Amino acid sequence: MMAAPGTDGKTPYVAKNTFTVPQDESGVKLEEIKRRFLDEMRFREEKMKTMPDYVSSQLTEIGANTYEFSQEWKTKEGFERWMNTPERRRSHFPVGVYQYLPKDKWSVPENFAPVIKVKDPPKPPK
Repeated sequence: MMAAPGTDGKTPYVAKNTFTVPQDESGVKLEEIKRRFLDEMRFREEKMKTMPDYVSSQLTEIGANTYEFSQEWKTKEGFERWMNTPERRRSHFPVGVYQYLPKDKWSVPENFAPVIKVKDPPKPPK
């Protein structure tokens, strides 16, 4: 039986989340929501880089106002330590950012973004 990613010392733990900013919301313009979202993601990446077991992260625009955030950790424990830091728990996206449920069983949905229930989110470009 294959070990879960990030638990065998060989296979990294990779988590992916897909977010979208579909429109103006609550009187806030789309461009402002996107700016706040991108600022928050930069803040998260800077904090993640200081954590043990961090390998890499990447935010990719995969469609109109839709982004995939991928993060790689040496171990699942490293990812869980990050998820439980005060910086991560205080981190919030602006109103108007939504997420698609992760497709794999290892990724964790974002706590602070409503879920858009659709079968298939946009695919990243190859």
